[in-house]
Amino acid sequence: MILYKNPGAVPKRPIKTVSITAAEKPERPSYAFRSNKERKKYINMVKSYVRASQEYKDYINFLKTHVNMNRCIVFNKLEPGPGKKYSIEIHHDPFSLFEIINIVVSKRQALGETLNPYMVAEEVMELHYDGKVGLINLSVTAHELCESGKIFIPLQWIYQRYDLFYQEYEPYIDDVTKSKLEIKIEMSRRCDQIQSDVLDPEFVYVNIDGYKFPEIPEEWGKLLQINDPETVLGNN
Repeated sequence: MILYKNPGAVPKRPIKTVSITAAEKPERPSYAFRSNKERKKYINMVKSYVRASQEYKDYINFLKTHVNMNRCIVFNKLEPGPGKKYSIEIHHDPFSLFEIINIVVSKRQALGETLNPYMVAEEVMELHYDGKVGLINLSVTAHELCESGKIFIPLQWIYQRYDLFYQEYEPYIDDVTKSKLEIKIEMSRRCDQIQSDVLDPEFVYVNIDGYKFPEIPEEWGKLLQINDPETVLGNN
């Protein structure tokens, strides 16, 4: 059945044009921190991304498997093994993970780089893999003592070149964090070995289960606590 006199011709259909104004795409958050509380919340978010990443888990596993960071550097007589409730945690020092992220954020702000939290987390992980983040292997108990400011770990015991991180990011490190590092350097200078029997007038050596290590002097401990970036940022 032929509908048109010329089967090879394509009939022209009327064209109707409708003008539509497309809505703009939603903008990604710019992370312009309106308060220290917002900055702290953002940094802790990035911190959780870093710790939850497969790259971080692989890195920690590598340290414990190939770099002999599978036993506590403080309680070094404790032997990990099957059936023993003994775990090793990796502590960031002399810059905490919070401080490292805070410094990276300051650098990105100064250079006008994106503050996409995944990009910041990626840069922090690159610093780990480049060997620019100071780390130390501690048992849960030793880690808690260190975090609470009860004991001090000399910088000589830190693994990796944290000094390279300082050299690269020094323009973006605030005076508070720099003063904290200076205190740690001075304390490390006065304490060559963590289990030294030589009494230094600046330190009281604590004996726990046969292990001796320097307790942080009260006045220095207060300075370190004041210089804690999470405390400095506060909730404002």
